[in-house]
Amino acid sequence: MSVNVLAMIHGISPQNVPTSYATEYAAFWSALTEAQPELSNLFKRAPIQVEWGNELPGEEGIPSGDLRADHQLTRAQNFVNDRVAYDNLIKDPHPNNHPMSLFRTGEADFPWFTPISRFAVAQLREQLITRGLGDVLYYVSPNGETQTRITVYAQILSQLDLYLDEPDVRIHLIGQSLGVTLSHDFLYGLFAPDHEPGFYKQGKKEDIERFMKWRDKVHKGELKLGSLTSTASQLSILTMRKQVMVDQLANKQLLKASDIGIKTSDRVKWNLFYDVDDVLAFGTRRLYDAPDAIQEIQVDAGDNPVIVHIKYWENKTVIMETAKLLLETAKAA
Repeated sequence: MSVNVLAMIHGISPQNVPTSYATEYAAFWSALTEAQPELSNLFKRAPIQVEWGNELPGEEGIPSGDLRADHQLTRAQNFVNDRVAYDNLIKDPHPNNHPMSLFRTGEADFPWFTPISRFAVAQLREQLITRGLGDVLYYVSPNGETQTRITVYAQILSQLDLYLDEPDVRIHLIGQSLGVTLSHDFLYGLFAPDHEPGFYKQGKKEDIERFMKWRDKVHKGELKLGSLTSTASQLSILTMRKQVMVDQLANKQLLKASDIGIKTSDRVKWNLFYDVDDVLAFGTRRLYDAPDAIQEIQVDAGDNPVIVHIKYWENKTVIMETAKLLLETAKAA
């Protein structure tokens, strides 16, 4: 009998205060099991809850130099935002600072629209882009990628130790925002057959050994992808971070779904959700070579572009379709 394991990975953290995602994880899992009560029996243990990239509650009094490297992102982004936020720019009395009034209009401006648009753009830039996109830039940098993978992979691998002796393990991953890329990269490292994972040069010795054991279980057929759920994917723009992928896409070659564990197209294994009002959510399904195994669903998670990016797990369609996918793939022969 197969063993189903679920891991949840949050995405960018636009919050300016120490934050734990434990509440969001618990609420989403509760909503999923309410939609499909049988999930509680199919997944014997609670989901693995990954925390990364943000200072945690209780760490406020710790000197920045003593925080884990990725936890310093919250303070670094807050400092940058404090120095460059529009409200602070216009208040800086330095003689070399020459701001315009928020309400000033020029020849090319609509008099009534310009102040509204400037305010909206400033809010979007400072609440989502500076902090949220800053997390993305951190991950695509060599140092940030290493630190993020060390902490994310270690949290998942340490929990997978419980199943090393199981002959049939199915791993299910739910990723939000940048967590979509993290879950994708984790699966690629496990399932891509002709690939030497970069994690082998990044992780701690014990975690690298764990990763090797699970890659071996993939080779033996003892580890399979159960399902993948992605909300607010940025994979389509992050394909540009590796030259090998740029070369492939430049030649109009689709990405191999088998490299992340999608071996057949007889059923849907991957659900993707996006909201057109979310400026950091992109279509993804049409980049892969297994359209029958990948389902992409447009949802209305909210109308405010500043906060919609972190609201998917409250959406009824996301909850119902995710619960359905988990149920079907966990029960599949």
